[in-house]
Amino acid sequence: MRITAARVAGHLRQHLLTQVPPLRALEDHRRAQRVEAFGPRMPRLAPGHGPVLAGLEEHGAVAVPLDDLDLPGTAEMKEAATALRLELAAQPGDGGHTVGLPRERVLEHPAVWQWGLTEPLLDLVENYLGLPAAYHGAAIRCERATGRAVGVRQWHRDVEDHRMLKLLVWLDDVDEHTGPFEYVDRRHTARLTRALHYVSGYVDDGRIEQLVPRTEWRRGVGPRWTCVIADPRNVFHRAMPPTRRDRYSLTFSYLSRSPIRVMPGPPVTARERELATRGLEPRQLTCLPRQYGRVAHHPLPRRSAEPAAPRG
Repeated sequence: MRITAARVAGHLRQHLLTQVPPLRALEDHRRAQRVEAFGPRMPRLAPGHGPVLAGLEEHGAVAVPLDDLDLPGTAEMKEAATALRLELAAQPGDGGHTVGLPRERVLEHPAVWQWGLTEPLLDLVENYLGLPAAYHGAAIRCERATGRAVGVRQWHRDVEDHRMLKLLVWLDDVDEHTGPFEYVDRRHTARLTRALHYVSGYVDDGRIEQLVPRTEWRRGVGPRWTCVIADPRNVFHRAMPPTRRDRYSLTFSYLSRSPIRVMPGPPVTARERELATRGLEPRQLTCLPRQYGRVAHHPLPRRSAEPAAPRG
């Protein structure tokens, strides 16, 4: 009942912010104030991350080789992710379209979970969000090659925040037949949102194609260890239904600490909380959602940021 009530309340707030201009203006003003207040503490980007940020600002998504991000712990993360992928592949099929490992199982591999909290990655996330980041963890999933357009295989936008980031790491080669991340550029998304009077939910291929030709649909394909970095709030997107081979991926998710809404999930257990927080530095702890026992934010000395593009 609690989860249902939270979903209803979140959907109502999202609907009001979308459909009632004065409320939307007030929310935008409050967010702008938070962005301005965070500006002096904005971290500097790591070398090489500037083009990633620029691509996100212009298109809403970019695909890069994982090693090009030059993040600490990547080799260890790859090794642990490979073990988790083999474990997931060994599980018997249940006829479902999407399967994944339990959250606790991922938390038991700190090389995977804590990779999402590395300092240079948090710097990139916060430069894009314009606000302190909340890390919503890592998840490993398999999209079965059923060819069915169900659930997140249909076009949609995520609605939790004004800006969001997800990193999708391909654990096998992904081509157009293996369920790539498919999206339309953020400039098309803005037009689609207005034309569809979109609030939330799924949109079928035909409706999207009426407004944006298929030649403008983009796909995040690439060899194993390609990383697709996307703002799922500001691009219409879907997991393209795989047809020839199952798709295995690892997803890292980020919101701001003052989101529009948070989708309810299973309660965090005491063991999960202990695993999630073990060995973290103060800044990393502040990035955990409250259900993991996030501590109060105490600003640390931060490097001043290089000029960034205007934020939408």
